[in-house]
Amino acid sequence: MFRQITCFSTLLLAIATASPAIAAERPSASRLLPDTTLAYVRVSNTQEFGEKFSETSMGKLLKDPEMAPFLTGVWSAITESVENIEQQVGISLNELLSIPNGELAFAVVPQEDDSLALVIFCDLGDRPQTAEKALEILKGFAIENGAAIERSTYKGTKITLIEGQNGLLAHVIKDNTLILSNKLAALEDILEYWDTPRESSLYDNDKFTTIISSSRGTKDEPAQFTWYVDPIELIRKASRNTPGSSFFLAFLPVLGVDGIQAVGGSMIMATEDFDSVSHLHVMLERPRSGVIEMIAPKNTNPTPNDWVPADVTTYMTVDWDVDKTYNALEKLYDSITGEGKLAENIDNRINQRLMIDFKKEIIDNLDGRITLVQWYEPPARLNSQATMLGIQLKDSTAFQRTIDSILDATPGLKDNLEKKSFATFSYYQTILQDRPLPDDADEDRRQRTQRARAMRPQPCFGIVGDFLFVTDRPGLMEHVMKTKRNVTDRLADDLSFKLMLSKLQHQAGERSIGMLTFSKPEQALRMWYDMAQAESTTQLLDSQAENNQFFGALSKTMKDNPLPPFSVVSKYMAPSGSIMINDETGIHFMGFSLKRNQE
Repeated sequence: MFRQITCFSTLLLAIATASPAIAAERPSASRLLPDTTLAYVRVSNTQEFGEKFSETSMGKLLKDPEMAPFLTGVWSAITESVENIEQQVGISLNELLSIPNGELAFAVVPQEDDSLALVIFCDLGDRPQTAEKALEILKGFAIENGAAIERSTYKGTKITLIEGQNGLLAHVIKDNTLILSNKLAALEDILEYWDTPRESSLYDNDKFTTIISSSRGTKDEPAQFTWYVDPIELIRKASRNTPGSSFFLAFLPVLGVDGIQAVGGSMIMATEDFDSVSHLHVMLERPRSGVIEMIAPKNTNPTPNDWVPADVTTYMTVDWDVDKTYNALEKLYDSITGEGKLAENIDNRINQRLMIDFKKEIIDNLDGRITLVQWYEPPARLNSQATMLGIQLKDSTAFQRTIDSILDATPGLKDNLEKKSFATFSYYQTILQDRPLPDDADEDRRQRTQRARAMRPQPCFGIVGDFLFVTDRPGLMEHVMKTKRNVTDRLADDLSFKLMLSKLQHQAGERSIGMLTFSKPEQALRMWYDMAQAESTTQLLDSQAENNQFFGALSKTMKDNPLPPFSVVSKYMAPSGSIMINDETGIHFMGFSLKRNQE
């Protein structure tokens, strides 16, 4: 039965943008739940959620008249594929979509018997009949599978219990609010405080309030979506009776992982300044120790280096205190294995084998700035996305000597690398070894093998300027080299980046930015857009349509209702960015998507 409640809860969350709501006159879910609640997800109001989403760029895109034929066709493909299921079940997809009408919340609550209860709140507005119909259908299926239906009363409220092979599902509709749980005690506990304020609710939990207060809008706008997890306590409760769990749980303090006190965040849509704002806060104990102590971002320089192309889809940069992280790692490792063991093991396993001094030649040569970029290499295909990691060095000449020493000490590695040149630069590319196919392999197998080989990454690495580059595509390596030579445009000169950077720095205020990311979804969307219209995609859908009703309907839809020109879609796409701030309560991430004027 727990499986049934999980499926039902997933469905409710997926349709949180359902029809208009009439607010229920009851306390919010966070005031009804106990302060021991371990996980909590909430859509504050499904009506507002839908309205706010419609004001975002994506919401406006979905309402664009030129998109209507395509979207209508896709929706028809979905409804046609589930039509048989609807007839068997007795309730339509549109009816299910009309159920949530107000607050929608999910929670995991520990019980006195050390079990965990899943609790769901779903406001039904003034039309609870559809939810009652869905519950009756659920009970019918349960009875067919041998479940017993019982009823009880608590505080004058009637509760229905479905007891099946997979456990219990208890549910009640009170004040036009559907409450479900896999534990009767958890449901009764909610009803106990329905009309009487709970002294120690989740709303009063210090961890919860820290997460929520850190996750407000830029001008204190209310969040449409919030979530909260006490991860360590949840792991302890969930694994309490699992074999070997006592050893695992005892090891958490040794690693310092138990210093993660809470994780949570929010999403706010259609604010005054942004298309959307998202927050993620990781609350850490003080002082930090173990693994947590290794988190050591410094105040980063957000300006892209001269090798970052303007047409990247993603840019991320961070300045890291490498020495602090290494020292914390050494302290933790030695505390477990013995004093001086990390240095000893590195010497035995790395230094002597590679003929280098790992600490001196590698760790001490890292400047601390790390940059990641993603780029789509034309033409559009499934493996078009390329990723590169750039690691700034203090002495690139000395690091090249270290690479040469490693290659000389590992002839097997050196034999599988090809040194390539591009303009005035050089880099190493991995030689991909192809296992020969059997002589009797048919044409279908040969084509599948050829496609699989074409999808493989082609790892490359090399030093350009004062950066060590590692990438999965030689095309990106050469694109970066062109940018370094000022042959292609640089991200540092991009106006959209400059605008986003000013917004992010304004939000950070006096706080130091530990990490910055910037994304241009238009670039990525263009690749997927081209792929959707490619002949190979049509052929793939046609091949799947023979055995799958949905793919058949989708294939027909895309032929009858082709996508509009890319310009229709691209005018809704705006850059986005995020920053990480390391403060006294923990690590905080703020993400922003700019508003786009479609006129």
